[in-house]
Amino acid sequence: MLVFPQDQSNLSLLKISQFSAETPNETLTYYAISAGANLSNLTSSDEDWNEYVRVTKDDYLITMPVSFTFDNDNAYWIWAEGSELGKLVVHKFGDPSHYKVLYEAKKAEIDYSTDDFYENIFIHPIDKTILAVTETYHKPIYHLLNDTIKEDMNYLTNFKPNDSLRIVGTSQDFNVWLVTYLTDQNPPEYFIYNRQHKKVAFLFGTCRELKNAKFGRMIGFDFQTHDNLTIQAYLSLPPDVKMRSVSEIANAQERKYAKMGLLPALPQKMVIHVHGGPQYRDRFGFSRDNFWLTNRGYAVLQVNFRGSVGFGKRVANSGNGEWGRKMHYDLIDAVNFVVRHGIANRSQIAIMGGSYGGYATLIALTKSPNVFACGVDSYG
Repeated sequence: MLVFPQDQSNLSLLKISQFSAETPNETLTYYAISAGANLSNLTSSDEDWNEYVRVTKDDYLITMPVSFTFDNDNAYWIWAEGSELGKLVVHKFGDPSHYKVLYEAKKAEIDYSTDDFYENIFIHPIDKTILAVTETYHKPIYHLLNDTIKEDMNYLTNFKPNDSLRIVGTSQDFNVWLVTYLTDQNPPEYFIYNRQHKKVAFLFGTCRELKNAKFGRMIGFDFQTHDNLTIQAYLSLPPDVKMRSVSEIANAQERKYAKMGLLPALPQKMVIHVHGGPQYRDRFGFSRDNFWLTNRGYAVLQVNFRGSVGFGKRVANSGNGEWGRKMHYDLIDAVNFVVRHGIANRSQIAIMGGSYGGYATLIALTKSPNVFACGVDSYG
């Protein structure tokens, strides 16, 4: 059930505007309160609800409501119909078939979920206009939709130009922002930004015991599976690993990978860390597990195999019914990629994970025992 507040400034005055439920033929249906419903005694009775929009099985992982406009007359949605990656739209509440497109995703889906820690869809706290949206392929990137914050976003981006800006929240008057930066070189640090004075002040850092530790790089890349699906992945290498020199490589593709920082001078021992879900995804940034493994000399490979979200309908929906089958063979294709390019030593590759990742570990050791030296099912 989806609880959708119209007045987000005071959750004690929560007004339920919609809920969703799985419906026949693998659809997801959103319902709105009917005109005759008793608002003080809402039930699941059909008389209390009208069908608002029905989302097909191909679209429901992307399609979702976001918020209301200031006057509560219009609703913001992420809309998947007619789009591989989805688009941000606004429509008059009650008339979802007539909408205006505010932004259409270009490289990855618009990054949003109802439990976001960051302001991935950045909404002004006062007038409820959408200021920016986030796409995350390798790293999160804000796309500006309102020039009133252009100077602020430029200032904050240039404050740490090698890291990825993330806005955590703002004060109600919009003058003070809490921000952080995603990086592979240290645990998260948080800053206060004052719009009026255009000044950033350090607030606090996390995992202080790691402040002087060495970190390896985390590189996003993609590869083709045996059935020609493009899969995104991350490689994290141990610190101080010697890398291949671009000048010593003749092959154009290998030179490209060397410039990206993917090619160590010698094949590494490696752990494939499989994410849970599986309708989830791995992301760029500090990871305790990655730090622990790379600090002890293991390269870490994280694969956003088919069934992962964030990369469009084809990648997400091609995982349907493929647990232990094509989803597993995406991991095998990833192994073949890193071995073929001299990134990993074929005889020293392990696999681990929790939840779906734990299941994937057991499947890997059962179906492909000659590929993996060992595995750790954390849970699942």
